[in-house]
Amino acid sequence: MLGKLLKHELKQSARSVSLIYASAAAVIAFIFIGMLTKITWIGVVGSIVLYLTAVIGVVMTLVSVIRNFYETLYSNQGYLSFTLPVKCASLLSSKVLVSVLWIILSFLLAAVCFLVIGMNAKATAEGSMSGIWDILEMSGLKEMLPTGATLVKLAVIFVGTVLLLVLTFVGFVYFAVTMANTRLLQKHPKLFGFLIFFLTYGVTNAIGTKLTYSLPFSLEITTTDVNLVFVAMDKAEGMLSYGLGGTIFMALVAVGLLFLTGWIMEHKVNIK
Repeated sequence: MLGKLLKHELKQSARSVSLIYASAAAVIAFIFIGMLTKITWIGVVGSIVLYLTAVIGVVMTLVSVIRNFYETLYSNQGYLSFTLPVKCASLLSSKVLVSVLWIILSFLLAAVCFLVIGMNAKATAEGSMSGIWDILEMSGLKEMLPTGATLVKLAVIFVGTVLLLVLTFVGFVYFAVTMANTRLLQKHPKLFGFLIFFLTYGVTNAIGTKLTYSLPFSLEITTTDVNLVFVAMDKAEGMLSYGLGGTIFMALVAVGLLFLTGWIMEHKVNIK
């Protein structure tokens, strides 16, 4: 049944974000035409439009997943959703998984857009990029750049961190929306939804920030490697360091809130 819910959720939510991807594809094609024909103004205008498309795409995706969650569960469609012969946990799981997927895809789309913008800038600048590389060599900054293996590890860590942050965002938002639609608060669901989100996220983020610097659980980053060290972030000896405690704490709280959200959906939500 979860598979059917996921399929339906994907089809329904795809309608609200498909225009973003179509627009990005059209602008990318426009930029490549400018690169092939070497018409500078096409690349410049296309890069500006593509940048705006990337930013707007991420924002629209975030708004879309929140709106879809609210409208399909707590507005006029809510009664139909809750009368389906499935558990609330399955409803919630399908929405969380699809929301995380769309948000990650919006980030990937933004990354592709920025890559194309960079390619166009390099093609426009022609020989200036090699000049920058010569400056790095002469100043000795080239030796400070991380190796290929280090970059791969950093990329894996970055992707994992982004997944945790997206899950954290979804967990806090869905909890706030669900709490705002309980009998006590549903007269002003949007107001209470915003208040609950900023209150819970603000308090948890403040605690997470302290844990980031205080817990002996950090990544130590050098030009040649990335190591997990059991010392506080400010005591790590690498070129850069990143405390993992806060991120992990926020993600664990978000997962807990999702379980609590499922229970509230099952027992406390008042369907309009």
